Amino acid sequence: MADASAAPSLPPHAALRDQLVRAGAQGGQGVPVLPALRTLLPGGLRAGSVVGLDGSGAASLGVALVAGASADAGPQAESAPANGWSAVVGVPEFGVLAACGMGADPRRLLLVDDPAERWPDVVAALVEAVSLVLVRPPERPAPAVVRRLTALARKHGSVLTLTGPAVQTWPGIRLKLAVTESEWEGLGDGHGVLGGRRAHVVAQGHDAPGAGRREWLWLPNAEGKVEPAEAPRARTSGRPVLEVVPGVRSMPDARSGPDVRSGPDVRSGPDARSTAS
Repeated sequence: MADASAAPSLPPHAALRDQLVRAGAQGGQGVPVLPALRTLLPGGLRAGSVVGLDGSGAASLGVALVAGASADAGPQAESAPANGWSAVVGVPEFGVLAACGMGADPRRLLLVDDPAERWPDVVAALVEAVSLVLVRPPERPAPAVVRRLTALARKHGSVLTLTGPAVQTWPGIRLKLAVTESEWEGLGDGHGVLGGRRAHVVAQGHDAPGAGRREWLWLPNAEGKVEPAEAPRARTSGRPVLEVVPGVRSMPDARSGPDVRSGPDVRSGPDARSTAS
């Protein structure tokens, strides 16, 4: 005879989800961000909101938000929000090592590289359980999908963070983050090692009213961290920086020579800055 007092067993994925939901119910605070982002996002990200990441710096911004939401609290673990989990859906090139370098705890990071046509169901399950879901929809989502996922995020207090073309068409985005200017440091006269990237980050929308908020950040610095940065000075001499030239097509044949370029052209010069594509 079976023991009536024994608790029913759950499949591993269901047990994990149940654990995460219970942890999230203890929270109720805004989703935390890295210290360097707190001037742009005082109080963190609004729980239950939709955030859009736009422009050429969207990948780095997504890594930074995931790192902040799933950061290892260390000695302050007792005072940190109970639910520090993040999920990344449909972004197979997501920089896990970069996120860990920024402070993310890999034990609190869930990755779904290729959910295919079931991505709405995957995101729907995750927003019930984790603090932040970073997703790049593989196609333009249907209005019913948008309404469903937005409502679920609001209900469960998860931050639904969008990247890719869907950012331009998804209604109800409360906050947009974008890198409007950036430059890499570390290259000398045609040689050297790339160091940090100085980026001008802009926050706009309902959660950044008025003209929005703007800050220069190291995204990242030479150690892989996100830190405040000074605005770059006008460069008339000294060490040049890199310029990423958009729109350069790969050459169809493999040739050697000073004029052959493949992919984005990286040049150095005294006034060079990377342009946001």
